[in-house]
Amino acid sequence: MSFNVFDLLVIVCGLYMAYCAVMMKAKGRINSGVVMSRSLDESQLKDKEGFINFIWWKLLIVGLLCAASGIFNLIYTRYAIEAEEYVLVQIVINTVFFILLIVYGVIVVKAQKKYMK
Repeated sequence: MSFNVFDLLVIVCGLYMAYCAVMMKAKGRINSGVVMSRSLDESQLKDKEGFINFIWWKLLIVGLLCAASGIFNLIYTRYAIEAEEYVLVQIVINTVFFILLIVYGVIVVKAQKKYMK
């Protein structure tokens, strides 16, 4: 059996991001390590509800897409038939994953600028 541990890590991290988004919306808890830099605290937010409403669904989408990226990558790693086909699919999936990380970073910075004191 062939698999990549990095793919499993991407899946777990994506699902954790989605979990944090749901908990943020449902219970109003903000996991500062996921949506804010560690040097910031939720007590520094001007509008906690506004921050949650701005970021929770974006975090959910990015988390689910990251998990999907890891799942597809894991599947293609396991069941790739031809090496050339595998390389092309791998490049596309990894590109999508890294674009998601960049988009997520931009969203978090925008949210912090808008809602921090």
